[in-house]
Amino acid sequence: MKPPSILIILLTALAFTGCTAQTGQKPGHAAGSLVGQALAKQIQKPDKPAPDERAIKRKNKTTAPPILSIDTGGHMAKICDVIFTKDGKYLVSASNDKTIRIWNVETGGIERIIRGQMGEGHEGKIFAAALSPDNRWLAVGGWMKGEDGNHKIRLIDFHTGKVIRLLKGHENVILALSFSPDSRRLISGSADTTARIWDVSTGTALHTLSGHTERIYAAAFSPDGRLAVTGSDDDTLILWNAGKEPATFQKLSTLTGHTDKVKSAAFTPDGRYLLSGSWDKTIRLWDGKTGEFIKVMARQDTTVDSLTVTPDGKRVLTGSGDGLAATSCNIFSIPDGKNLTSFTQHKNIVLATAVSPDGRLAATGGGNDQEIYLWDIGSGRVRQKLAGKGKIVWSVGFGRDGRSVAWGQTWRQEKLFGYGELEQSFRLSESSQGFSLGLGETLTSDSGYIRGIESAGSISIRTPDGKINPTLQILENGKVKHEITRGSTDGNSHRSLTLTPDGRTAVSGGSNGFLTSYDTATGTKLHDFIGHTGDVWGVAVSPDGRMLVSGSDDQTVKLWDIATGRNLLTIFHASDNEWVAWTPQGYYDCSLKGDQYIGWHLNQGEDRSALYYPASQFAEQFRNPFLTAAYVETNGDLDKAVALAESRQPRKHKIEKTEITEIINLLPPEVFFKTPGSDTETKESTICIEAGAESLTHEPVTDIWLTLNGKQLRGIVRINKQSSDPDKKLSGKTASIRQCLPLDPGNNQIAVFASTKTGTSQPAILKIERKSAPAQTQEDIYKPDIYVLAIGVSKYANPAYNLNVAHKDAEAIAQTFSAQEGRLYRKAQIKLLTNQNATADNILDGLDWILKESTQKDVSVIFLAGHGENDDASNYYFIPHDGDVKSLRRTSVKWFDFQDVVSRLPSKTLMMVDTCRSGNITGTRRRGAGDLTEALRELIQASPGLIVMTASTGRESSIEKPEWGHGAFTKALVEGLRDFKADSNQNGSLEIMELNNYVTDRVKQLTKGAQHTTTEIPKIMPNFPIAVK
Repeated sequence: MKPPSILIILLTALAFTGCTAQTGQKPGHAAGSLVGQALAKQIQKPDKPAPDERAIKRKNKTTAPPILSIDTGGHMAKICDVIFTKDGKYLVSASNDKTIRIWNVETGGIERIIRGQMGEGHEGKIFAAALSPDNRWLAVGGWMKGEDGNHKIRLIDFHTGKVIRLLKGHENVILALSFSPDSRRLISGSADTTARIWDVSTGTALHTLSGHTERIYAAAFSPDGRLAVTGSDDDTLILWNAGKEPATFQKLSTLTGHTDKVKSAAFTPDGRYLLSGSWDKTIRLWDGKTGEFIKVMARQDTTVDSLTVTPDGKRVLTGSGDGLAATSCNIFSIPDGKNLTSFTQHKNIVLATAVSPDGRLAATGGGNDQEIYLWDIGSGRVRQKLAGKGKIVWSVGFGRDGRSVAWGQTWRQEKLFGYGELEQSFRLSESSQGFSLGLGETLTSDSGYIRGIESAGSISIRTPDGKINPTLQILENGKVKHEITRGSTDGNSHRSLTLTPDGRTAVSGGSNGFLTSYDTATGTKLHDFIGHTGDVWGVAVSPDGRMLVSGSDDQTVKLWDIATGRNLLTIFHASDNEWVAWTPQGYYDCSLKGDQYIGWHLNQGEDRSALYYPASQFAEQFRNPFLTAAYVETNGDLDKAVALAESRQPRKHKIEKTEITEIINLLPPEVFFKTPGSDTETKESTICIEAGAESLTHEPVTDIWLTLNGKQLRGIVRINKQSSDPDKKLSGKTASIRQCLPLDPGNNQIAVFASTKTGTSQPAILKIERKSAPAQTQEDIYKPDIYVLAIGVSKYANPAYNLNVAHKDAEAIAQTFSAQEGRLYRKAQIKLLTNQNATADNILDGLDWILKESTQKDVSVIFLAGHGENDDASNYYFIPHDGDVKSLRRTSVKWFDFQDVVSRLPSKTLMMVDTCRSGNITGTRRRGAGDLTEALRELIQASPGLIVMTASTGRESSIEKPEWGHGAFTKALVEGLRDFKADSNQNGSLEIMELNNYVTDRVKQLTKGAQHTTTEIPKIMPNFPIAVK
């Protein structure tokens, strides 16, 4: 049994909300389909700014408050289009979440994101997108209603992401888009029942095609551009004469025969056939010249909401709409309709389809978690999965002690009081002393949690059939006392239910983010809980009846004050175990990298691209764990929360409240490359770079600098006002830098940063591949050295601290890298400090050694295994053999000493840390005591090119077992590096990304989910080999 189809549930709720899917690369690749997905206004992280957008940003017209949005690394609402670029290297995806993402087909990574004007609710939702065959233009339509009341189509320069012009005329949302084969015209279908043909060069509407009586979801040109077809909810298609002269536009024929809504249509590349897909679950074949019906070519078990014809015209790919059968996408042969391949990886409806230009790959987007699969058309084998780190929250619960909440992300059954088991807990408080937020344990049982309450005393609640239903019944002593029926304007249906423990209040989650409380005595509405942007699948109430927790397919968990309906906290938990929790004012707490998943979206006007900054950009103003927890504890009273947080912070200082509107005055400068202006290849050993910066506020640019492969080279001086270097210049609100840099063989990444007194920019990154020359120079064949400082303490002067295998971990890491001497590295220089030798003095001497010896061309590794501890002021210390936790400052190694050294190392630097929480469990031992998160955050901020791998996350414990001979972290590292199990592509060269992926999965497997590694690989660092066979 599959989860309830989101499509059918929302049809009446969003009568004119739509979404189309098309390939748009070759004539005849067009399709359309309805999406009834809930609001999802989350916006993603920025891509590298395009140089020709600078003029727009100089005219910054930001007046509306910034919008705090989620970026999961993938789509969060219905994917309405997927489109391959003409070279097949990239895939464009458009979504109801108001974003467009460009993915690298080979790597599965995101290359850039295009975003535009958006608002609360529907404003900015994308229902249709098309890429011109020449790849110059990207057209985007949906709910883009301006002040004039008309819905616009945004015509975007695909290469820069710049909005070039708005196409105005439609009176309702745009549901279908497709370019002509020569890229000069665009056809659009709308909920206003008309289609329009546009001149792309001028933005002029050449003709309005009237003839349908319902919404138009399919629109396409014939391969020769002389004909166009439209498909509608009136169950018909219309074939139009679409000659280049407006006078020739006329209806040729109406194609009837479908018995339900027509959602998709496409010509074969030779123009011989026209195919159409409908909610009647058939694919019909028509004559592509005359529109004459040929036959019902194929049937499938779900509605046909999308179809794409392959480039050879011999096959068609269909999406999977609603139906009773399991979700599958199909490949049918043309014209006989034989089912050649079925793809069943998606776990719900699929409304976006595309075929690669070479006809080998299918792209399908949809499912519960809005993932995109790239798969082999012939075999159905998955090549890539393109997805974010979030999942639908199906179930929630509140701890019976009131100190935690929990959620589950697996659908098991259609049950309004809980669709599945609870899987992950989140701490609200550790004791009666106050709230303290943090990720809790992975659950094996949810018996400690209150789920949706079905009855309390004489009061009970239900729907008439016990399933998702428009009507909620409130019963007293088993008799229906009140009925509450929802419609399209207030949630459509009741899909999650709970009573408060006293039975006085009923809470119901509905479609499109609706969450409402009702008085059970009168049946009247008490509060709307406003904040979710997707269907609400889970609700539960705290034991004292004060707070409500809810979960949604917007992939978030929210806490509410029941008495007022006020949102207290929103939580996002990523599949990599990072998390972030934030208040409505933007104050937040997070794991080490959790704030990468939220950021600030700044509108620039409907005719301009939007700006986006990750939350970390303004962490100084908004990241405050004490204030975030206090806000929940004080029921959302910010003034009381500030006072409470100030009293609890270990480093006492006054908290200055920052209004969201102040972000506009805190914007960092924009940075960009002038020469070269884009990624490039070279055979030269050096490259000359010219880059610039521009302030987006009234503040002047105070600094600009370059990094090469994550490091500032010795001899490259950051400029400031006193700089006299002629290659570097500061000029008030602008700055420039010109520098020639030495390149390593292979991949290099050059980044430019700039700052004003209010903040430092996100980097612009340039990728340079240095190709080997036919005859290598002595410099080219020179191998780097590797310097390894490996520290492991199992035996302490105080035996109460003793561990079992920390020293063995350090020895194994030293031996593993030592074996690379003569392979990847010329020399492996090792300093091993274990047990009695790992004193505070010896560790400090070791840090001095690695700093003195390593050079720009080398690799440095620092490995730590043992205990770590925080003092009362949250300063972190590594406990050496002779350390005393009661006298940390005097006897232990300050974290700042590590931070100071790694920030000054000129080499590529990798730090591996296994110093986590202690405690005994059966058959295992756990090491460490302090929370390393803040120490690591400071380390990363001080050393932007540092790669950090930690054994566990936050307060999580690091597990070691005698039968392993190591801690789980080191066991995974040794397997990956020494045994080469991390070499996923089996090419004999083990890259840092491969090692990270292996260690992450292996530690989770070894500890059965009890331990999760954390890795920070800066985006300014290229992927590079760490070992070779």
